[in-house]
Amino acid sequence: MRSPREVFDHHWDVLMAGDMDAVLSDYAEDATFIRQGGQVADGHAGIRAVFDEIGKDLDGFSFEQVSITGKGSVMLLEWRGRHDDGRIANGSDTFVMQDGKIHHQTLAFWIS
Repeated sequence: MRSPREVFDHHWDVLMAGDMDAVLSDYAEDATFIRQGGQVADGHAGIRAVFDEIGKDLDGFSFEQVSITGKGSVMLLEWRGRHDDGRIANGSDTFVMQDGKIHHQTLAFWIS
């Protein structure tokens, strides 16, 4: 079984590659994804819809990890994105993992 760090590293790599099937494979079937503004999505179909929305907001950005902090099954990612037009995105995600899968994720980001 994959460790939380292995799940996270795989998740980042396939997300950056744009492989949504591989991204979704990191989530438990009944996973929950919570975004700022009160959006809550459950399961693979709901999470795919969230990623479709996020993709529209962050299209054209390149991303980097600012920091990764974890303990046990919980990891916090702080990230930054840059767009050629000068916009900057800053965000943070929290992941709760169990049995080699993401069970809960929160995301908050803003673009300036």
